[in-house]
Amino acid sequence: MSLLAEVWEAVRAIGQGMAAVNRRVGESAVTEFYPYQKPEIPPVSVQFLALIQNEDGSDRCVSCLACERACPSQVITIERKRNPAGKGFVLERFDLDFVNCMHCANCVEVCPVSAIVTVGDFEHAVYDVNMLKADKAFLDEIGRRAQVWYSPKFGVEIRKPDGSIEKAPPEMQPGGLAELLAGEEGA
Repeated sequence: MSLLAEVWEAVRAIGQGMAAVNRRVGESAVTEFYPYQKPEIPPVSVQFLALIQNEDGSDRCVSCLACERACPSQVITIERKRNPAGKGFVLERFDLDFVNCMHCANCVEVCPVSAIVTVGDFEHAVYDVNMLKADKAFLDEIGRRAQVWYSPKFGVEIRKPDGSIEKAPPEMQPGGLAELLAGEEGA
């Protein structure tokens, strides 16, 4: 290809790019001003995992080990002991390695009591990879800070300002108003 042909091809490509930009001049921007404006993330999305405690501060986790067994990455480590006050177990250690976690939410799916849930808290960037190895205290803190979370057993739940936990309204549940309206039409 000659030099003149290469120059012509470059000018034509630049012209095509400028034409594409000029077609969008009058349109509104879709840019979000993060971190000043936080994006709206659906509660069902798997952004981060947390342990939820009951309203009285006791652990929801019954130490059944279902999440540890279901994890394909083997990043959950649970230690438990027999409950001295009765039947069942007491959770002693719950570690989750977010470095190797695939965020597949298998642990959330298999939890029979919705102790481990997904939260929309995605701002956990750190400089030290060792800080992404979460222990029970860290996961409990994420759960206490969460205002909205999701688990398949209970759906989307909300923590009220007084600390009580309740199921979110139908429009916040997976499927939202579509399922609500479909239910009304069938009634």
